[in-house]
Amino acid sequence: MRPLLSIRGLVKRYGGLLVTDHVDLDILPGEIHAVIGPNGAGKTTLISQIMGEIPCDEGAISLDGRPIDGLGMAQRVRAGIGRSYQITSVIQRFTVLENVVLAVQGCRGHGFHFWTPAVETPALTDRADELIGLMGLSAWRDTPALSLSYGQQRQLEIAMALAAEPKVLLLDEPMAGMGHGDTGSDMMVELLRRLKSRYGILLIEHDMDAVFSLADRISVLFYGKVICCGDVETIRRSPEVREAYLGDEEVPA
Repeated sequence: MRPLLSIRGLVKRYGGLLVTDHVDLDILPGEIHAVIGPNGAGKTTLISQIMGEIPCDEGAISLDGRPIDGLGMAQRVRAGIGRSYQITSVIQRFTVLENVVLAVQGCRGHGFHFWTPAVETPALTDRADELIGLMGLSAWRDTPALSLSYGQQRQLEIAMALAAEPKVLLLDEPMAGMGHGDTGSDMMVELLRRLKSRYGILLIEHDMDAVFSLADRISVLFYGKVICCGDVETIRRSPEVREAYLGDEEVPA
């Protein structure tokens, strides 16, 4: 099966510091590929390189067989890469609908019309409502984002990322700020299970229960280098991974 996203030899240096060290990574259709590792391992830098926010010093990135190294961030979004961030980036004063309509409007290239509110444009609201429903937020459609729980705001952010109709989703710690066993965390896990049949997903996450529950494959990043890649059982049994990251903690079955 041809990868949706293929990364080969990706490098980022800051002076003498090697933040990503010749990283190889593939994301297959319908796959959740998790990237785990300690703080400072280079995980967010890796996502930023894929998105074009941070230039690569070496390496190649292709999306659905097409090189995207020369594309800017906006062009990569249009080519089929969507991203969520560690810190929620929704417009707090806007309603759920207004946030998603704005994302749909921007991704579809609709212009702004002074005399027609975007939320009254069926071409935009129909798609927005579809995404809001997919995220389980229909009951909060007309609620300002600032009134949502933290977990719901994370769901809203993913709805906005999906407005671009991506082939690949890059999710940077979607469960950050949610406690172990938190209702929002459980909802996010179920949401990602539903999404994986539609998209290839690169998941960065520190919640090991979620990672071992969701991931088809896992890559372990340590000081910028992938030290192990495989299925859950491979990662669970790897002495190198335990020494570098998991330690003696109980690994979810």
